Amino acid sequence: MPRPVQNSNEVGVSRSGSDAPGFTAAFSPITAARKTYQTMYVTKPRLFFDHALQNHFAVPSFNVCNLEMARAVIVAAESEDAPVMLQSYFGDLYYGGLDVLPPLLRLLAEQARVPVLVHQDHPDKDDLILQTLRRGYYSVMYDGGHLPLEDNIKGAAYIAKIAHAMGAAVEAELGLFGGGEGSHARVEKASADESRRLVEETGIDTLAPAVGSVHGGSSRLDLPLLEAIAGVTPGALVLHGGSGIHPDDLREALQLNVVKVNIGADVFRTWVAGLQEGASLKPRGEEPPHHVMMNHASAKVSEVARRKLSLMGASGQANPLRQKLQEQRADLLATSGPLPV
Repeated sequence: MPRPVQNSNEVGVSRSGSDAPGFTAAFSPITAARKTYQTMYVTKPRLFFDHALQNHFAVPSFNVCNLEMARAVIVAAESEDAPVMLQSYFGDLYYGGLDVLPPLLRLLAEQARVPVLVHQDHPDKDDLILQTLRRGYYSVMYDGGHLPLEDNIKGAAYIAKIAHAMGAAVEAELGLFGGGEGSHARVEKASADESRRLVEETGIDTLAPAVGSVHGGSSRLDLPLLEAIAGVTPGALVLHGGSGIHPDDLREALQLNVVKVNIGADVFRTWVAGLQEGASLKPRGEEPPHHVMMNHASAKVSEVARRKLSLMGASGQANPLRQKLQEQRADLLATSGPLPV
C-alpha cells in the first residue's frame, strides 16, 4: 500500500493530476549534518543491488531528462518509501548537458529521503561511459549487445575494470531488445550459455539479457529462458523495455534474480500527455500558466512511477536499505575519521 504523506513538507501524488500545487516543496535545503551523514545519493551500488536481490524485488530505473521528471520520480519514491534509480541515456545527456544534467540529478538525490542510485543508460560510445564516471555516476552501462560475443566480452571487461576502480557498478547487455533504429531495431534473444560467459569473463555486476521485452512496446517475457539464465549466472539481472512488460511476467521475474527494470517510454509519453492536458487548465490565483502545466505533467509522472514501484515490490524497502547504507558509512567514518562536509 502507498505510504501516506507524513508531514507538510512532503508532497504526495495528486489523484486528479491537476491538483499538484507546490510540487517544489518536496525538497528542503540540506543541512551540513545531513549532507555529511545522511545523503541518499547512493555510492555503494553493489550493496543497493544485493539488497534487492536478497529481498526479491526490483527497482524501476526511470529515464529522465529534466528537473521536473526527475523530481516527480523522487516524489513518487518518497511517497512509496521505496529506493529508486534515475537514469539518463546519451540523447538526454547531450540534450541536458554533460555539465548540467549529472549534477542536477546528484543534487536531487542528495536532498531525497530515500536511496537514489543514478545510472548511465545506453551510451552512444565508450567515451561517454568514462565521462559519466568522472561526473559521479555510480552505475553505468556498456552497450555491446549488438556486437559479436567475443567483442562484447572484451569491451565489457575493459569498462568493468575502470568502473570498479572508481567504485561504480557495470551493466552489460546480451542480445537485442528491438524498438530502436539500425542494428538495434531487430529482436535477438540471449542464450543461457552466452550469458554465463559474459558474466564470468567480464566481472560485470548486472546483466541485461534479451528475453522477450521490447523497447517502447508491449511484450511477454520468455520466462523459461529467464529462469535458465538466472540458473547459470551468479549475479543480478536487468530487464530493458520495462514499460510494456506484462505485469504477471514482471512479478514472476522478481523471483528470477531481476533487480532493475528500465522504464523510459511510459515516463516520456506521460510527460508529453501531461503537458498537453496541463496547457488547457486554468491557473488558480496568480499561479503562472507554465507552472500549472508542469505541475500537472509532474503529478502524472509521479502516478506512473508509484504504480511501477509498487508493482515491482520496491514499496517499503527504502528504510531497510537506508539502514544498511548508513551502517556501512558509519563503519567508514569509524575507520577513516570524519569526512569533509
